[in-house]
Amino acid sequence: MKGKRKYWATLLIWIIAASVLSVAAPGARDFFEPNKNSGLPADEPSIVASERIDDFFPAEEGVPAIVVAENEDGLTEEQIAGFAEVIGGLSENESYEDVTAIPAQALLGTRDTFLSEDVTVFFAPVTLPGLEGNDLKALLDDMKETVASEAGEGLEIYWTGPAGISADAVELFSRADVVLILSTVAIILVLLLIIYRSPLLALIPLVGASIVYVVVDKVVGLGASAGWYVTENQSISIMLVLLFAVVTDYSLLVFSRFREELKTHEDTAGAMDAAVRGIREPIFFSGSTIFLGVLTLFFALYESYRNFAPVFAIAAAIILIAGLTLLPALFAIAGRKAFWPRIPAYGEEKSDKKTIWSRIADKVTARPVAFLVPVLALLVIASINTVNYKESFDLIKSFPDDLSSRQGFEVLGGAFGEGELAPGTVLVVSDDAITPDQAADLASRIEEVPGVAGASFQGMPVSEDGKAARVTVTFDANPYAGEALDAANRLRDRGASIAQVAGIEASEFHLAGQSAVNADLRDINDRDTLLVMIAVAVLITLMLAVQTRSLIAPLYLIGTLLLSFAATLGLSIFLFDVFFGTDEISYRIPLYTFVFLIALGVDYSIMLIARIREERKHHELKEAVKLGLEKTGGVISSAGLILAATFLVLGTMPVYELKLFGIMMALGIMIDTFIVRPLLIPAIILLLGKRSGI
Repeated sequence: MKGKRKYWATLLIWIIAASVLSVAAPGARDFFEPNKNSGLPADEPSIVASERIDDFFPAEEGVPAIVVAENEDGLTEEQIAGFAEVIGGLSENESYEDVTAIPAQALLGTRDTFLSEDVTVFFAPVTLPGLEGNDLKALLDDMKETVASEAGEGLEIYWTGPAGISADAVELFSRADVVLILSTVAIILVLLLIIYRSPLLALIPLVGASIVYVVVDKVVGLGASAGWYVTENQSISIMLVLLFAVVTDYSLLVFSRFREELKTHEDTAGAMDAAVRGIREPIFFSGSTIFLGVLTLFFALYESYRNFAPVFAIAAAIILIAGLTLLPALFAIAGRKAFWPRIPAYGEEKSDKKTIWSRIADKVTARPVAFLVPVLALLVIASINTVNYKESFDLIKSFPDDLSSRQGFEVLGGAFGEGELAPGTVLVVSDDAITPDQAADLASRIEEVPGVAGASFQGMPVSEDGKAARVTVTFDANPYAGEALDAANRLRDRGASIAQVAGIEASEFHLAGQSAVNADLRDINDRDTLLVMIAVAVLITLMLAVQTRSLIAPLYLIGTLLLSFAATLGLSIFLFDVFFGTDEISYRIPLYTFVFLIALGVDYSIMLIARIREERKHHELKEAVKLGLEKTGGVISSAGLILAATFLVLGTMPVYELKLFGIMMALGIMIDTFIVRPLLIPAIILLLGKRSGI
């Protein structure tokens, strides 16, 4: 197939594939599921603890919620009684089948447990049936309306706990999806129009990205529907941004090379054929590094990390194929005239006017040491601040201030103490019978452990067979804070000796609850982060070795990427503290940033090295570096600017964790695009000379 016909055929294949998948396949967002066991392996101590507690103290299955009533001026007896009556009546409402609530009489009979000392806050636990996603949100929304309309005036009512948090998460992402897509498209369109001043050039990447997105979304949905993996809100949101950004990057690379080839090819299809031969290597290695980088998340034990791997691997593979087929087809079909005056006419003489990248290339190649030393110094200084990194496991802080689940969580914390928000449960199992007195002594001994605020009983202290004792434990600190996690580990370490002092020969000692879960998660996260970072670095180093056919080049290239990440993390910690007043970062952000920043950052190094190697065939090393930097400077900088701006779109998301991740990614991309790639890498190559492996 000759000329433009093959490009029309390529475009037609993509359109047919997207159309068929749109009709026949489900979308990725149709299969959101919460992680089992909080995303931890089934043999983690906190998960085993929960299962053993259920063995001895069977409880009704369901999703717990906490309904909080507040009156800052003080709750009246009428308000307390009315609220208790409404909550107790939920179980009797035919519309709320399988909803379990404490009867009003029982709730009022133990009111001191649920009423704050200043009589401003009263709460009630409610158990909802085991629904998920939109079904859970729909049920909770209906219950919210019922309680709000019947509870009387003067009350602020909040719904928190696991059910409230899950429902609010669904609402957050559902209302953010449209904003995210529109913001991503808008920022790419505006930047392309500003940079290239060509309406068609601005539209082609978006058309290509839209087609690719449909295919990726449906292929991911097919895999999820087959049960091969589950999808999560965060992974799909980040995937959308990544897809549009990378497709735009590849579009600019195709356009730049196509524009060059049009100067020496009269035939448009022939120019594109030559352009594809020129960009085939960098796009292949670029897409492959992203693909391999995200695959390393399969090595993680934490389920949330593993759930990212298939979604992004599928996206990376399809984007790679589109970069070599769909995007060249779109540009070839648009042809030369569509881009006038941005694309020169055939045979047009090259302008002698120096571009900004020509001047930068001249200066860097003339004095590499003058650029190497200050750049390295700045990156190292920024990297040193990584010692101030503090991880956070309090995910509810990622929610907006006006969300009911967060407001209720904070109101409860202020009224009853933060430790009361998510108490833990100690289970002691013995081969001998445990008496109530021994259980009471056990509780008093637990209270002596540093970091434990109190130990009490909720329900039966001893199981029916007398072989197990159960104690409810509250910690001094926020149950999601590092201090509470340390206290949980301390309690588990001393568990056997504590039971022995209480006169119990314990065969098992368990601690369940959020603090125990997050203590296990902290250990798992430390292990996963180290393993995945090493795997990413090794795999990308091997890919660079294959591309450069050198043993030396991959070492300094991966070294600059690692230094760039460290500087990004250190600088982000400083900026987040200054501008957002936060000295803690979600435990997931550093790993996600590392994987995507390294995988995407190496793209620009690959594009630069590929062009330098191409020029090296005809020029000496210094001239090849100069020409490589000059010819790729504009397109890589434009691509990096658009990629950074696209990740900043995550700043529109109402989830604080995604907001910080987007900002950190944008900062890292800018450092890599405008400092590491144009200044540091060329300087290193020139100073190493023939030993650079280029």
